Amino acid sequence: MRNYKCLSVSKFESNGFHIESLRNEDMYEIMDIRNQQIYHLRQNEPLTKEKQENYFATVVAGLFEQEKPNQLLFSFFENGNFIGYGGLVHINWVDKNAEISFVMKTELEKDSFAKYWANYLKLIEKLAFEELNFHKIFTYAFDLRPHLYPVLESCGFKEEARLKEHCFFDGQFLDVVYHAKMNRTISFRKANENDMMLYFNWTNDVSVRENSYQSEPISLENHQNWFYKKIKEDTCFMVVFENHIGSPIGQVRIQKQDENTAVIGISNDANHRGKGYASKMIQIASEEFLKQNPQICISAYIKIENKASEKAFEKAGYELDVVLEYDGIPSYHYIKKYANR
Repeated sequence: MRNYKCLSVSKFESNGFHIESLRNEDMYEIMDIRNQQIYHLRQNEPLTKEKQENYFATVVAGLFEQEKPNQLLFSFFENGNFIGYGGLVHINWVDKNAEISFVMKTELEKDSFAKYWANYLKLIEKLAFEELNFHKIFTYAFDLRPHLYPVLESCGFKEEARLKEHCFFDGQFLDVVYHAKMNRTISFRKANENDMMLYFNWTNDVSVRENSYQSEPISLENHQNWFYKKIKEDTCFMVVFENHIGSPIGQVRIQKQDENTAVIGISNDANHRGKGYASKMIQIASEEFLKQNPQICISAYIKIENKASEKAFEKAGYELDVVLEYDGIPSYHYIKKYANR
């Protein structure tokens, strides 16, 4: 099995499906598929065996010799049976994005297209986001096959653009539809002394102060004293979250009150709001804390007007306990317990 220089592995697997570096033995089946489906491909004329052999001997073979090729092509299988091929094309290594390509056996399209398309997308996402650490993957399709779109959307892709009458195709002008998905992979680490100013800027963000129960700005001196004390406390679980390129996106702090209770707080970096990070941060931090402290019930207190936080905590698996006054302010009290309790 050939391996691309930019990849640590040449095969990606999931639930009986896999992709592996494009095989020479699939070239004639691929030629037949493309010729049968030329109506929706960016291909001007039918392929011949001579042209296909030349393409594999020059273009495809050359991809395995390059450090950063402009495309990465794979054969696609279900339980070892060849289904189709595709990959990442028009790769932009600087901006970390690429277009997704895919064609499958024509005879399988009618009854099984959604199954194969969805599982192929999962494998390509694994390749792009986990292996290559790309920021964005997208599809660029002539508006000929609307059955592509529901599957894309079910896999987390969003329609970003529709280029009206963008291509002249078979005697008519057609739209081009562009769907994309961003890499929202996040990780966390324990807060340390170097994060003092990062936390200071987050805590004094206007939106953070408005949603806090103590809305006055925090002085640097008070913040320093508080921060250096908190990161040393055994009763304080304090973590910084980062995105796939290592940029800080926010923090979660869970403070133990006693042996059975704790209170959670969160803040998102202003540049990373509206991207779905908050609920993931809450869920990941809470689950990690509860694994270490299964006897504790975590409480979240949210001002009633703070609808964004309410939705984030609900999405993270918190349940509404009661509506009450917290620090004299009407609030929701949400709770989360260890899953096995």
